[in-house]
Amino acid sequence: MNFLPARKGRGLIINVTSLIDVMFLLLIFFMVTSTFKNQPAITLVLPRSTTATETLATPAIVYLTEDGSVYLNDAPVAEDGLSEALERIQGATGEDTIVLRADERAEHGDVVRLIDVLKQSGFTRVSISARVPAGD
Repeated sequence: MNFLPARKGRGLIINVTSLIDVMFLLLIFFMVTSTFKNQPAITLVLPRSTTATETLATPAIVYLTEDGSVYLNDAPVAEDGLSEALERIQGATGEDTIVLRADERAEHGDVVRLIDVLKQSGFTRVSISARVPAGD
Protein backbone atom coordinates (compact mmCIF):
# COMPACT_ATOMS: atom_id res chain seq x y z
CA MET A 1 0.00 0.00 0.00
CA ASN A 2 1.45 3.28 -1.08
CA PHE A 3 -0.27 6.28 0.53
CA LEU A 4 2.07 8.95 -0.85
CA PRO A 5 1.00 10.46 -4.12
CA ALA A 6 3.51 10.29 -6.94
CA ARG A 7 5.42 13.54 -7.50
CA LYS A 8 5.32 15.16 -10.80
CA GLY A 9 7.83 17.68 -12.10
CA ARG A 10 11.19 18.64 -10.72
CA GLY A 11 12.31 18.12 -7.17
CA LEU A 12 13.77 20.64 -4.73
CA ILE A 13 16.49 22.84 -6.26
CA ILE A 14 19.02 24.66 -4.09
CA ASN A 15 20.68 27.62 -5.76
CA VAL A 16 24.34 27.60 -4.61
CA THR A 17 25.47 30.55 -6.72
CA SER A 18 25.14 32.99 -3.84
CA LEU A 19 26.99 30.59 -1.52
CA ILE A 20 29.90 30.39 -3.97
CA ASP A 21 29.98 34.20 -4.17
CA VAL A 22 30.20 34.45 -0.38
CA MET A 23 33.02 31.89 -0.28
CA PHE A 24 35.00 33.82 -2.90
CA LEU A 25 34.48 37.05 -0.98
CA LEU A 26 35.75 35.40 2.21
CA LEU A 27 38.75 34.00 0.36
CA ILE A 28 39.62 37.41 -1.08
CA PHE A 29 39.16 39.05 2.33
CA PHE A 30 41.58 36.66 4.04
CA MET A 31 44.12 36.92 1.23
CA VAL A 32 44.11 40.73 1.37
CA THR A 33 44.24 41.02 5.15
CA SER A 34 46.93 38.39 5.65
CA THR A 35 50.51 39.51 5.91
CA PHE A 36 53.25 37.41 4.47
CA LYS A 37 56.61 38.04 6.05
CA ASN A 38 59.77 36.45 4.86
CA GLN A 39 61.26 35.09 8.05
CA PRO A 40 64.61 33.40 7.92
CA ALA A 41 64.95 29.90 9.30
CA ILE A 42 67.87 31.01 11.47
CA THR A 43 67.02 31.15 15.16
CA LEU A 44 68.35 34.34 16.71
CA VAL A 45 67.54 36.30 19.82
CA LEU A 46 68.48 39.87 19.01
CA PRO A 47 69.58 42.11 21.87
CA ARG A 48 67.20 44.81 23.09
CA SER A 49 67.82 48.49 22.40
CA THR A 50 65.76 51.53 23.33
CA THR A 51 67.37 53.64 20.61
CA ALA A 52 67.07 51.17 17.71
CA THR A 53 65.92 52.67 14.43
CA GLU A 54 64.94 51.03 11.17
CA THR A 55 67.52 50.97 8.38
CA LEU A 56 66.96 50.96 4.66
CA ALA A 57 67.25 47.81 2.60
CA THR A 58 70.80 46.56 2.16
CA PRO A 59 72.24 44.18 -0.43
CA ALA A 60 73.03 41.52 2.15
CA ILE A 61 72.39 40.47 5.73
CA VAL A 62 74.98 38.59 7.76
CA TYR A 63 73.76 36.41 10.64
CA LEU A 64 75.84 35.24 13.60
CA THR A 65 74.25 32.56 15.76
CA GLU A 66 74.91 31.71 19.38
CA ASP A 67 77.23 28.84 18.46
CA GLY A 68 79.31 31.04 16.13
CA SER A 69 77.82 29.89 12.81
CA VAL A 70 77.78 32.54 10.09
CA TYR A 71 75.05 32.88 7.46
CA LEU A 72 74.96 35.21 4.46
CA ASN A 73 71.42 35.92 3.24
CA ASP A 74 70.01 32.80 4.98
CA ALA A 75 72.67 30.47 3.52
CA PRO A 76 75.44 29.03 5.70
CA VAL A 77 78.89 30.31 4.78
CA ALA A 78 82.28 28.90 5.73
CA GLU A 79 84.55 31.26 7.61
CA ASP A 80 87.18 31.33 4.88
CA GLY A 81 84.66 31.89 2.04
CA LEU A 82 82.81 34.75 3.72
CA SER A 83 85.23 37.47 2.66
CA GLU A 84 85.11 36.44 -1.01
CA ALA A 85 81.30 36.28 -1.03
CA LEU A 86 81.06 39.71 0.60
CA GLU A 87 83.52 41.22 -1.89
CA ARG A 88 81.45 39.83 -4.78
CA ILE A 89 78.27 41.34 -3.37
CA GLN A 90 79.94 44.68 -2.68
CA GLY A 91 81.48 44.79 -6.16
CA ALA A 92 78.18 43.92 -7.85
CA THR A 93 76.04 46.41 -5.94
CA GLY A 94 78.50 49.16 -5.06
CA GLU A 95 76.76 49.56 -1.69
CA ASP A 96 78.83 50.26 1.40
CA THR A 97 76.13 49.43 3.98
CA ILE A 98 75.43 45.95 5.35
CA VAL A 99 73.33 44.61 8.24
CA LEU A 100 74.75 42.32 10.92
CA ARG A 101 72.27 40.33 12.98
CA ALA A 102 74.09 38.73 15.89
CA ASP A 103 72.49 36.67 18.62
CA GLU A 104 72.62 38.34 22.03
CA ARG A 105 74.42 35.28 23.42
CA ALA A 106 77.09 35.26 20.70
CA GLU A 107 80.66 35.81 21.82
CA HIS A 108 81.77 39.44 21.74
CA GLY A 109 85.02 38.43 20.06
CA ASP A 110 83.10 36.71 17.25
CA VAL A 111 81.06 39.87 16.64
CA VAL A 112 84.17 42.08 16.52
CA ARG A 113 85.96 39.64 14.23
CA LEU A 114 82.93 39.55 11.91
CA ILE A 115 82.76 43.36 11.81
CA ASP A 116 86.43 43.39 10.80
CA VAL A 117 85.72 40.94 7.96
CA LEU A 118 82.80 43.09 6.81
CA LYS A 119 84.88 46.25 6.75
CA GLN A 120 87.81 44.56 5.00
CA SER A 121 85.38 43.37 2.31
CA GLY A 122 84.46 46.95 1.40
CA PHE A 123 81.44 47.60 3.60
CA THR A 124 82.30 50.76 5.51
CA ARG A 125 78.95 51.14 7.27
CA VAL A 126 77.79 48.19 9.36
CA SER A 127 74.31 48.31 10.91
CA ILE A 128 73.77 46.02 13.87
CA SER A 129 70.22 44.72 14.31
CA ALA A 130 68.44 44.98 17.62
CA ARG A 131 64.86 44.68 18.81
CA VAL A 132 62.84 47.30 20.60
CA PRO A 133 61.94 46.62 24.23
CA ALA A 134 58.76 44.72 24.96
CA GLY A 135 55.66 46.87 25.24
CA ASP A 136 56.56 49.21 22.36
